Amino acid sequence: MELVITGISHNGEGVARNDGKVIFVPYAIPGEIVLVDIIEDKKKFSRAVLRKIIKNSPYRTKPKCPYYYQCGGCSYQHVSYEQQLVFKKNITEEAVKRIGGIPVEVSSTIGMQEPWNYRNKVVWHIDKNSEDIKIGFYRNYSRQLIQIDNCPLLLPKLNKFSALIKETLPGICLQENSSIMLRQSYNSKQVILEFIDCLPDKQTEKRLSGEIDAIYEKRDGKIKLLAGEGLIKEKAGKFYFLLGAEDFFQINPQQFDSMINTVVGYLNISKQDKVLDTYCGSGMFALNVAEEALSVFGIDSSVLAIRNARKNAELNGITNCQFTAGFCESVLSGTKDYFSRVIIDPPRTGLKPEVINSIADISPERIVYVSCNPATLARDLKQFSLNQYQVLAIQPIDMFPQTRHIENIVLLRKK
Repeated sequence: MELVITGISHNGEGVARNDGKVIFVPYAIPGEIVLVDIIEDKKKFSRAVLRKIIKNSPYRTKPKCPYYYQCGGCSYQHVSYEQQLVFKKNITEEAVKRIGGIPVEVSSTIGMQEPWNYRNKVVWHIDKNSEDIKIGFYRNYSRQLIQIDNCPLLLPKLNKFSALIKETLPGICLQENSSIMLRQSYNSKQVILEFIDCLPDKQTEKRLSGEIDAIYEKRDGKIKLLAGEGLIKEKAGKFYFLLGAEDFFQINPQQFDSMINTVVGYLNISKQDKVLDTYCGSGMFALNVAEEALSVFGIDSSVLAIRNARKNAELNGITNCQFTAGFCESVLSGTKDYFSRVIIDPPRTGLKPEVINSIADISPERIVYVSCNPATLARDLKQFSLNQYQVLAIQPIDMFPQTRHIENIVLLRKK
């Protein structure tokens, strides 16, 4: 079937139409004419595989990674980086208008000078159901593991330690669905290793502990420190943060300053402002706005994250931050405090309606919403608009070059 690609989906797939039905074509770019085979035919849409490009897009480029067309990790390596940034802006704009009903202009995406070797964390999946143990990532839309020897998105040191892990696989007791997590501090260069549903023998553990700063075991959801002091030190903005294996932290340290500067600029804090930081994690935003504010109150459902947020405040000599563990909907429903500024950085699923209503009841002058999912962001912005909040600005930041993922920072102001 011959198709003209007219758009791009939120998953980074080319979009075409045939007899009124939408057809998704991975690795196709708007403006291209392509030959495809339909591999999935649903009532409302079809999915196709690209067989031949009849007319090339001027934005098409050669992928850097030899595994690109097999691995499910990236979506845009076949697109020039400048055009990736345009796609992410347009996808955000379309979602906010279509889902949220909000006709706002989205700013140009803040990109990177060198959009490679940026990830500070990787989770390797392990396949032991073969003669040769494989370690790598899953193929698109499947649980078939692709063996990966080097990932161009990872910080170089993570690739180095990934190779070391592959050497030591014979000394690791594996189970079904075993995986291994590596995290590196961009600032201190320290590395954490976490064995997930697997365990090294004593000799392997000893060898790895001579190279890696902290080694954990995670089994049945329980975390155990095997070697090292447990925490590594990272820097974001002006401050230092202690991180463990399970702490959430942004994966692109080269874009930390872009995120923090945008959030601080949108909040426009004065010394009279009390700031509420929901889903605060280890306190990255809370600590970086604290010196401008009267006080900061952070909430997170993770007891471990809150414990580390308190440690991080103490580490940096910050005394006007208070942190509480609990679900936002529960903590906010019982608060009687007034906050003039609110930061929201929820998971991909976005906000529960009761959280939006509780924040609206506080009636802050400004809200800054940090989101990694344009669809749930648009849905939540619609709910905020019904609560008399106006979207003033949306700034996409490319935290995930070469992939379909988009980070957006939104400024809302009370009407």
